[in-house]
Amino acid sequence: MRTLFFGFRSIVAGLVLGATAVSAETVFWVSPAGKDQNDGSKAAPVATVARAAELVRSARVARPAEAVTVWLGEGTYPLLDGFAFGPEDSGTAAAPVVWRGVERARVRFIGARPVGLDRLSPVRDPALLARMVKEARGKVMELDLASEGLRLIKAFPDYQREPADLLAVFSEGRRLALSRWPNGEYGYTTMKRVVSSGSFKARQTEGGVFEYREDRPERWLAAVAEGGAWVRGFWRVPWAAETLRVQTIDPAARTIGLAVSVSDGIGSKYSKLVEGTRVGDGKESWFALNMIEEIDQPGEWSVDFKRGKLFIWLPVSTRNSPLFIADSAAPLLRFDGVSFFTLRDVTLGLNAGDGITITNGEAVQIAGCALTGVVKRGIVIRDGSKHRVQSCDVFEIGLTGLDLLGGDRRTLSPSGFEILNNHFYRIALNAPLPALTVGSSASNQKIVGARVAYNRIHDTSYSGITFAGNDNVFEFNEIYRVGLDGGDLGSFYTTGGWTSRGNVVRGNFLHHSENSNAIYADDGSSGLLVEDNLIYRTESGIFIGGGHDHIVRRNTIVSTPRAFHVDDRGVSRKYVATDRRLRGDLDSVPYTESPWRERYPALLGILEADPAVPRGNLLTGNFAVGCTTLTRRSGRPETLTGFTITDNKELAAAAVFKDAAALDFTAPASAGLPAFSLSRFGLQRDAFRRTLPERDMRLLREGDTRRKAFDSQQDVDAYKRP
Repeated sequence: MRTLFFGFRSIVAGLVLGATAVSAETVFWVSPAGKDQNDGSKAAPVATVARAAELVRSARVARPAEAVTVWLGEGTYPLLDGFAFGPEDSGTAAAPVVWRGVERARVRFIGARPVGLDRLSPVRDPALLARMVKEARGKVMELDLASEGLRLIKAFPDYQREPADLLAVFSEGRRLALSRWPNGEYGYTTMKRVVSSGSFKARQTEGGVFEYREDRPERWLAAVAEGGAWVRGFWRVPWAAETLRVQTIDPAARTIGLAVSVSDGIGSKYSKLVEGTRVGDGKESWFALNMIEEIDQPGEWSVDFKRGKLFIWLPVSTRNSPLFIADSAAPLLRFDGVSFFTLRDVTLGLNAGDGITITNGEAVQIAGCALTGVVKRGIVIRDGSKHRVQSCDVFEIGLTGLDLLGGDRRTLSPSGFEILNNHFYRIALNAPLPALTVGSSASNQKIVGARVAYNRIHDTSYSGITFAGNDNVFEFNEIYRVGLDGGDLGSFYTTGGWTSRGNVVRGNFLHHSENSNAIYADDGSSGLLVEDNLIYRTESGIFIGGGHDHIVRRNTIVSTPRAFHVDDRGVSRKYVATDRRLRGDLDSVPYTESPWRERYPALLGILEADPAVPRGNLLTGNFAVGCTTLTRRSGRPETLTGFTITDNKELAAAAVFKDAAALDFTAPASAGLPAFSLSRFGLQRDAFRRTLPERDMRLLREGDTRRKAFDSQQDVDAYKRP
């Protein structure tokens, strides 16, 4: 029996950040109870981040050979417009700058301002009271936004893909829900019937019209008359949610007319076209948002753009504590051109913009921090080198949790980014986006040489990790409960095209995501190495969509409908030399020159044969245990010869394991299966993470991850093969 040992390699090597020995150190202290007139000593701390930064800059000028440590005392540090660090805040490799909280849970940077409950008053306008549900009358309070100087209150546009800028409301550290019908984080209704798809060109005034199912929309007539009703839905495909203003509601016909169109019109992409309209399949999901009519439970709120008011049914837990309102779109912390800087042991969040952005610079390290309650992206890294995020908890994030671009694709110079030992969960709550984006597609894959390892990623609306680019390594991560609000996705997903090569997905544990393919190479993505992964209860194991030169080996795939899916979608979708996306990406890199020709020799002949026909793919030495099907071949036999599927072993039932449902994958030696130690997947103890959170085994056993089940073969079938 072969044993796979997954070592905690470079985390140990980098356990102590800024470990270079220094001969001297300057120390400053900060406390919300301090005074900025103080000298920054422990006995006389300064009060603000801004003043502490000034002291550090002066010290670096006066004593450049000395390291600097800033100790952040217990308390809350408001950063209402964020804070920007620049080159002048940098250290050096020999003398780094470290900002450090005395204890993570007790040191908080927040982007929200307190609003006392005495600033709220009961809603008394008879017209507004009439619009409310009966249960809310007398309970919903109002706040005049202009008198509070609050921003981010501009009306939504007629069309938006991702949620528009809007203030966010927090109570007791928890972000409160914008009013929604149907209720629930993933509460939806569906269109009963498409009456008209509207224009097939996006953002035209000929919006779609559909018949609704329930009577609820009849209550929104006043909101529609004021131009203040919006609905958000998956109008055409299960991976794109869009928000549209409601133009009309006809209670007699039970129809909603939309103010603008979406690309290719409303109605499922997979339904028939009848007289210029996609008839739909009755499964297109949507919900209404931000209306006073739909504040029907404690903790919900809405903004009336016409009146400039916020309406809220206060949560029971609020009692006498203030609300906190975030109303700045700026990142909470920005690092622009900063080098050799570490931020550690701090809790950050309650922000309407991004959490942390890092642009250029070298060796900025975020370690042992918690980032929560961020409306947009958690951490964004753009360019620079050797930046690291280690042992952080990132959760309750509106969009993607981490977004990386860096390195030089023309020279294949690595970024050196490391994303190690982090816990990402409850990510992409506002839109179907990946929990982590490491490059994303053939048009956006400037990422080279990043390492993403030992992370735990779960409970996210869309893919776990979307990636592209070159020479990136994804190893020893644990990913589960992804795809909770979308379709056609993967725990690992790539659509990088022909040039996205040298990427490695190995030694990961991917499980309990029955609306997700485990590893999905979509739309011609090529040159991926997939090895030694453990996959359990996903929609498909390895899903290869029309690409070239993949190696899939020594993976163990358990209790999935199919271990492998391979297809020739490039034939029907015409992934040929004139394809704008794929050819544009190919021409953007010097693939016939050094170092490309030596690193990826298979790419040299990409246009000599028909690039639409997959070739050079090898799937070997894998184990399929309790899978319904080993391989689903989608396409014509003559165009699937580029997949060599050999020496894979099938075992009839998952019962060979001691207790797979309890995540015990111990198997008898006679089964010939690899030996997996779950302690080697995902989170590890280190200098910044002393304890490990338990998995919620009850949720894994009983939680529904098939609620929006979508087999990606459906999208392949949408294109007729020649």
